[in-house]
Amino acid sequence: MAGIFEALFGRKFPDTGKYETEQNQLREDYLRFNEIETSSLLQRYQELDREIHSGDFEKRVADLKHKKFKDTEEYKQLERFKLLSKSKEIKIYLKFKSSGKSRKMEEMLESERYRRFRELEEFVNSPEFFKEKSNPDFKKSDAHHKYKEFKRLRKERSIKWAVKTEKSSPYQIFKRLEDSDRINEFYNLQATVESSGFKKFKADMEDKHRFRKSEEAALINEFEELKKQKDIVWYHKTKEAKPFEELKKWKITFEDNFDSASLDSNKWITGYYWGKALMNDTYALEGEHQIFTDENIDLRDSSLRIRVQPKTTQGKVWSPTLGFREKEFEYTSGMISTGQSFRQQFGRFEAKVRFNHTFPVVNAFWMVGERMTPHINIFKTIYPGGRMIESGIISDVQGKGISESTKKVNGTRFSNNYFIYSFDWSENEMVWKINGKEIYRQTHNVPQEPMYLSLSSTLPEAPGEKHLPAEMEVDWVKCYQRI
Repeated sequence: MAGIFEALFGRKFPDTGKYETEQNQLREDYLRFNEIETSSLLQRYQELDREIHSGDFEKRVADLKHKKFKDTEEYKQLERFKLLSKSKEIKIYLKFKSSGKSRKMEEMLESERYRRFRELEEFVNSPEFFKEKSNPDFKKSDAHHKYKEFKRLRKERSIKWAVKTEKSSPYQIFKRLEDSDRINEFYNLQATVESSGFKKFKADMEDKHRFRKSEEAALINEFEELKKQKDIVWYHKTKEAKPFEELKKWKITFEDNFDSASLDSNKWITGYYWGKALMNDTYALEGEHQIFTDENIDLRDSSLRIRVQPKTTQGKVWSPTLGFREKEFEYTSGMISTGQSFRQQFGRFEAKVRFNHTFPVVNAFWMVGERMTPHINIFKTIYPGGRMIESGIISDVQGKGISESTKKVNGTRFSNNYFIYSFDWSENEMVWKINGKEIYRQTHNVPQEPMYLSLSSTLPEAPGEKHLPAEMEVDWVKCYQRI
């Protein structure tokens, strides 16, 4: 149901005026942001910010103001030490070590008798021993003597204690923690928090009467006043929101707002590029019912108008089989192109356009390079009624001939309303948009050559009286390139 209402009442795309206002406001905000960023006001603020937030200044202020001990790195060290001190394993480790058992175990493990015990233990549990034990003369053998020695050593009090202790949980914890990062951290923190310097620092920080009038306090007051200043508040709020991240990625490479009294010939030519390049004249393609003339292009009220009207005029027509020939046309129209002044490979290309009639008047914003293909239609009005346009690309795919990849776009009344038509083109992708809303995306047959812009109104069929005069208005054209 929502889609039906969008189609009927034109809600599919953001409002053009609102969208353009938002985009213009974004650019104005970006200019303001950059002006503030280079201002002496912000420079002073940043100087104070760096100063009062530097380690040295903060230390001085902390000594003068009521900075709490819990706000310091030393407090964190103390809390960490307390946490480690409460650790069950560390308590067991310390108790085991302080009892002298760790040293005693170390001495036992290094003693000759304990080593002999473990050596004999390994022997009496070996296949070799069991083989000897099954021998009738076992009691006369060296293996039997070793076995008796093992049993004697096993009964010794010190060895029994060592065997039992070695298997105990406290000793296993001691072995695991000894020389570990954790116990080393505990000892390092213990040395720190029990030092006289640490204790003095803690006592000083807990003194509630440290702040007095000072240069540091004056600098802090100046900083706080600047912090409330309108431009500074706006700057930091905007910086945090990062609204210009996408804007920063683009630099403008071509722009015309059509503010002058006549078309800028340094930017635009009128008619097809090859007509100007080969014979400095205009022409129509075979099948077109109009010829392009400069008098059909008018600049007024900061916009360019291309007019289609009935008028009998002689002109040239191009036929792939017959070449150029003279012909009488019953209609005239206009075209502008950057074929001789501006071409670009990849980027963003957009224009704000409106038109009052659609098919058989074909209004188009398109791009092409040195050949007829690839041909990009940023928009094209090839459907009657004013509620549908077409966007896409015509490509000459090697081995497959001409391929058209297009998208019919509806959902609003295009005729008599301004829309901003955009085309984003990268090495691997093309994206068409209307008022910032994506309408089509394609990742195949992406052109890899510089292309120029054209805006035109043509007549592939003879129009009826109700279709003329027709007019396409271009408020502005802008091109950007990725930085």
